[in-house]
Amino acid sequence: MSFCRSNSGVTNLHLFYDSDVIVFTEGGSRSYSVDEVEDGKYSTSATDIKFWGSILKTYNYHKKIEFRAIGSKTASKYICEKITNGEVSNIIVTKDRDLDQYLDILVDSPFILYTKGYSWENDVFVKDLIISQIKNMLFEMEISDEIHSIIDAAYDDFRIYGCHLFKLELLFRKNGISFISNLNGERFFNSKIPPRIDREQVKNLLITKKTELHRPAINNLNEYVACPFLNNYGKLIESLSIAIINYICKTYSDYKSIPKKMIESAMIERFSEKISLEKDDYYFGIIEKLKYA
Repeated sequence: MSFCRSNSGVTNLHLFYDSDVIVFTEGGSRSYSVDEVEDGKYSTSATDIKFWGSILKTYNYHKKIEFRAIGSKTASKYICEKITNGEVSNIIVTKDRDLDQYLDILVDSPFILYTKGYSWENDVFVKDLIISQIKNMLFEMEISDEIHSIIDAAYDDFRIYGCHLFKLELLFRKNGISFISNLNGERFFNSKIPPRIDREQVKNLLITKKTELHRPAINNLNEYVACPFLNNYGKLIESLSIAIINYICKTYSDYKSIPKKMIESAMIERFSEKISLEKDDYYFGIIEKLKYA
């Protein structure tokens, strides 16, 4: 048995890694079960680690950190319960906010850090940073009105349709199942044409999935007004943004293919630079709360 299995083992885990705290993230290339996490299994490389590491550094969290990407919401929830029950200390969990605030399952603890948007992708893949990334890739100080119009049209389209998608996802979640949020976001976009979400894909998915809804389905969603970019499935927002980048770069430059991980890394760095120059009240607030907890 690993020493991680006992509460005292988890609390003292940081001592074995020359750190002050252990930070568990939900991201990573592999999802570990509760038993595997308790046996000390984890990944050390994940975009979530880069994202949260930049926030903690930007807002001067000085404790020495050991990051562990566990990729599992089940394991993450298990650790969060130990934190809120006061069973462990010297442990932090970073989580996607998902739709938890709308489902009334947000956990209130300074040691449980939620993304501002649905996930880190919603916070990073925003219009101004996408424009900055495109300028960099095209080696331009400014981009043309024509390119601006392509970007504006793609975002305007999603702003309208994304409100519908958010309410659909919430309807399914309130009935205990997922709609789009367990799928690959890339299936809904095509970077060979001006980026628009594929409504036919959504329609076909709805026809297939609506049979899973309990009858009568809860449908009081008109009361919810939410930003479609902040509250829709993060992988969908990322896929929209990458489709925009790829379409413009392939159309206006010699780029043939741009690795997704390269774009993710560059965008997180742009986000980190942005929040260091312009204080993000949400992330500054939760790190301040953590510092004095």
